[in-house]
Amino acid sequence: MKQQQSSGPSFLDTFLFVQWGIRFPALTIMTITRPDIGIRLLNPLVLVATFGLFAAVAILATPGNEAARPTDLLLFLAVGFASGIAQRIRRCWDYDRGVTRHSYYIGTSFLEFRWLPSGIRRYRRVPRLIEPVICAGIGLALFPYSRALGMWLVFAAFCLRGFEDQVFRRERNRDLDLMDSIIVAEEQTRVLEQYEQAKNPPKQQASPGIPSGLGPDLQAKINKHGNPSLN
Repeated sequence: MKQQQSSGPSFLDTFLFVQWGIRFPALTIMTITRPDIGIRLLNPLVLVATFGLFAAVAILATPGNEAARPTDLLLFLAVGFASGIAQRIRRCWDYDRGVTRHSYYIGTSFLEFRWLPSGIRRYRRVPRLIEPVICAGIGLALFPYSRALGMWLVFAAFCLRGFEDQVFRRERNRDLDLMDSIIVAEEQTRVLEQYEQAKNPPKQQASPGIPSGLGPDLQAKINKHGNPSLN
């Protein structure tokens, strides 16, 4: 019997697609809360497609539902799109002035205050953990008044948490790979030095021997006073 082929995508394909797609809802929050996003994440075509698609979904998903207040969500998306375009223009100006910034930088959270303890600011704990929780809390607080905006903030906050964790794991694996490469290079250098020493042993220097004869000071005294054995 022939095995029946699966008609749908595999679990791995679905998981990879979700990992790739969560950045777009997260971007709707990031453009508002983070003023220094990298220029490649602010591609104008991506911004138009992202905010335009979500705006169309907001309009089509709540026809005539005044309680959901889709206008609030549309206003939020418009502010996020305008902020993204403004940041894109600033990144182009920075590039012309020679300001260096990673083109895929996911931004510094507006909650990352300088007075926070270093333990909290380390490893991007503020944008990776605290900011998504606060955004989701704001969405829950707004839900009784604006259901569409509240639900979107909660959903986008979860996407932001996943996107941040995804970037954090990738960068940590890169750093670990770099550290492993340094350790391997040091070990290879040590083995190479041992091989070179075994192949070309250092030549032993000839012993200078025991010095004999009179020193110059004694010889000078003898020449001055004469040899007593001849007197």
